[in-house]
Amino acid sequence: MEKINYKLTFILLFILSIFVLLGLFYFMLNSSYKNDINRISSENLKEKVYEKEKELLSYIENYELALNAISDNELLKTYLEKDEKNLEAEQLLLTLQKTLPSVFQIRLLDMTGMEKIRVESTVSGKFLDGKVSYIVPKVRLQNKSSRYYFNKFKKLDENEIGLSRLDLEKDFGKVVLPKKLSLRLGKVLENSSGKKVGILIINIDFKKFFELYESSGLYDVMIVNKSGKFILHSNQEYGITSNKFDTYLLKDVFDEEETNKILNNNEYHSDHMYSKQLNTFNTDQELRIILGLKYQDLIAENIKDKKLVYLFFILLIIVFSPVVIYFSKAPDRLKTKLKRQMITDNLTNLPNREGLLYMFNKNKDKNKIIILIEIDNFSKVANAYGYKVANQLLKSIAKFLRYYEKFHGFDSLYKIDKNSFAFIYNFDNNDLLNDDLEKFLKNIENEEFQIRNNFKILVECSLGVSSTGKATNILRRLEEAEIARESAHISNKNICIYNREDKIVDLNKDNIRLANKIKKSIETDNIIVHFQAIYNNRSDCIEKYETLVRLRYEDEIIYPDEFLPISKDIKKYAKLTKIVIEKSFDYFKDKDVEFSINLSIEDIESHEVRKYLFDKIDKYEIGNKLVIEIVESEAIDNYDEFLSFIKEVKKLGCKVAIDDFGSGYSNYQYIVNLNEYIDYLKIDGSLIKDIHLNRKTQLLVGTLKFLCDNLGIKTIAEYIENKEIFDYVKSMGINYSQGYYIGKPSEKIEN
Repeated sequence: MEKINYKLTFILLFILSIFVLLGLFYFMLNSSYKNDINRISSENLKEKVYEKEKELLSYIENYELALNAISDNELLKTYLEKDEKNLEAEQLLLTLQKTLPSVFQIRLLDMTGMEKIRVESTVSGKFLDGKVSYIVPKVRLQNKSSRYYFNKFKKLDENEIGLSRLDLEKDFGKVVLPKKLSLRLGKVLENSSGKKVGILIINIDFKKFFELYESSGLYDVMIVNKSGKFILHSNQEYGITSNKFDTYLLKDVFDEEETNKILNNNEYHSDHMYSKQLNTFNTDQELRIILGLKYQDLIAENIKDKKLVYLFFILLIIVFSPVVIYFSKAPDRLKTKLKRQMITDNLTNLPNREGLLYMFNKNKDKNKIIILIEIDNFSKVANAYGYKVANQLLKSIAKFLRYYEKFHGFDSLYKIDKNSFAFIYNFDNNDLLNDDLEKFLKNIENEEFQIRNNFKILVECSLGVSSTGKATNILRRLEEAEIARESAHISNKNICIYNREDKIVDLNKDNIRLANKIKKSIETDNIIVHFQAIYNNRSDCIEKYETLVRLRYEDEIIYPDEFLPISKDIKKYAKLTKIVIEKSFDYFKDKDVEFSINLSIEDIESHEVRKYLFDKIDKYEIGNKLVIEIVESEAIDNYDEFLSFIKEVKKLGCKVAIDDFGSGYSNYQYIVNLNEYIDYLKIDGSLIKDIHLNRKTQLLVGTLKFLCDNLGIKTIAEYIENKEIFDYVKSMGINYSQGYYIGKPSEKIEN
């Protein structure tokens, strides 16, 4: 019912508009003022035709002057003869193209018809109105020896300028879209000996000129070729850029007799039109300009009232039909606008994730794959400089990617989420894909993105690529690319191509299940602590214990190597640290033995964890028997904060150990700088497990022990798995031993 009322409203509006405007037109037609305008216009037709011809020639003359000026430049001739200074020649033509209005292409050809340089301007990016001028790469240059304009221009004399046909722009034999009405001006370049060495061609877009050319309050301006086809027509539905170029001809406007007179005479006129052949505009098309009166329907002063009213009705229907159509389509336009907003990223104006699914889903080409580009350091930039700078960075990256899309064979560009973009890529073979990915990664990570005030940022990226096999739909392609991106992060790679045989999908499922187990174990108080003995090699007794965390889920015991990385991803790591602190402190509060807990750099940098630790040390009064083991396999980003933490725990009576030394970010400088605060250094098991057999690790551990002895730091050897290792470590004079040979981790310690 709502639709019917909506349509009736526009029908009634249409009918009412016809009657209102009919009255206005009737009044206007009976006005002597309009008749005077028509008479004056008829008398001036011939004069206006010559004015229009002069305007056209004047317009062309400006470009002829520019062509003459640049063709005298010796740089171009030198380049054509000696193949020298090609960069200077390219920049010269690029500058010329930018300064000449309506010139969208400049070519420099040698006398064989081969393009030496081509400069173009083109629309930049989807949904954008911006333009960019660029030098076409050498690999895309073409041989134009078969084109008619080349064969015409190469016959020109030195100071002669040739004109091509006024025609639609074509590339590889196909009309360029959107359609461009173009005219080529060509001039031969000769060397000092008078030998022709090349041809300089500029390509002018005539569309804007013709829009101004035919604008007149009194006249219709038309240009036809010798076949009677309209190059220009006052009605945009016709003419060379319309779909009716080959079907709507001069004979459809004038009767047969008048059509023949126009096409067969240099000049012809009647009471309502004037035509003239453009002899000085030699394009081999025998073009004719026709000027007609816009108000020729009004010259019949004695027309019968019935016919006049009938004509008015037709005119009013024609005039108001677009209005009715416009308003009737308003809901569709609103729907289209909302849909466009839904599929467009507001920041970069690129199609977003929904846009990719919408647009690419219609394309059934199985060889198209998705390349997902994630800006890995986006959050760091946002945290350090704020989201205004981070968003400006994304805009700069989008601009870079649009340029890359245009000139490096990638298809469409999309903004997928906060810090990710996606390319559609036409897959041919794996070698080409790998080369393109490596080249792209190198280019984007070496690009300095200038934000503002000459501030430059380098980005770090990960590429996830969908599989090169067949996929059921675009959504599956996108899922594959996202899985590949996740796999790149897990495997610490920059590029990962999805492979259905990889275990990444199963790994993701396992991680989800493990995350659920962590949450459930925290809720049910099934985070448990075990203690492993540390043996004093000199007093031959167990002297201290290290606290180790375990996760109990039903009948399963899960070890930290499995669940700690996932706990960080699900933001439960700090919670686990606090549970270990509470349970170990409570266990050792009444025991006269030294024990240690492990803290990562992440724990130390967390204000929440530090405060919790200090509060518990104060509550249990346990500082004099607590050792803080700092995991040395992680990088220290904030050294001052790290040092402040060590000083604080030392004030509370705690001891400090550096754990896992010999792996990860091991740094002797840390030991030297912090030796007055470090009590123990635990040598990583990777150096101990074969020390009794490996001469290199013996030298390394010996050097490390020598350094620690001189700095007053006691050493602890981890991974003591058998008697041979134990005896060798003792013989080296290492202070302590820890490993399964000494004792396995247990929920209780030996009394």
